[in-house]
Amino acid sequence: MSKPHFFPNHTVTAVTRQSLQIFALAVFGVSALIVPFAHAERFEFDPRRTEVLFAYTMGLATGRGRFTKVAGALNFDDSRPEKTTVTASIATESLTTGEPLVDATLKGVSFFNVKSSPMIAFKSNAVLPKGDGAADVAGDITVNGITRPVTLKVTLQPHDDPALKHDAGARAFVAKTRIQRSDFNMTDYQSMVSDEVEIEINAIVRPRK
Repeated sequence: MSKPHFFPNHTVTAVTRQSLQIFALAVFGVSALIVPFAHAERFEFDPRRTEVLFAYTMGLATGRGRFTKVAGALNFDDSRPEKTTVTASIATESLTTGEPLVDATLKGVSFFNVKSSPMIAFKSNAVLPKGDGAADVAGDITVNGITRPVTLKVTLQPHDDPALKHDAGARAFVAKTRIQRSDFNMTDYQSMVSDEVEIEINAIVRPRK
């Protein structure tokens, strides 16, 4: 004996079709609320307004220098800052301290070894937003062909440089960290010069056009 049908077949089909339509609209509506229509914007470091500063202790004095040739990119979405990615490369030959003898020593084989290692590279792999445009950016830095993990303390803010007033969307990017030079096979003069080196990246980043 066949089971009774509570609805005719055509009614079941109509009800099913209508239910599916309502369900699809509901899912779409919820999805639209949950997933913002946003995408990461690519920024590039302005080579004319980007430099990497470094500082170390030498006795009671502080030695300072900078790299002037820096390239980099930042993929950033205000609504999802944790998805940010950062890459940067630094030409070691661009190192300058203002003292030719110091420059020659730091560019030599005992330190940055610019002939064999012409670039310093950084690539992010995780971002922890801290609020107010700040974040901890973890990644890998490669110096002298040696790669080590490092965390950058980063801030990204609207720029306040009057010279950039016509650059819509440009931002000021500052990143600070500390490394041990001995981790990168820079071990000379340890009795005179600190192992710790402070690093700061100052950059203006512009939306890629």
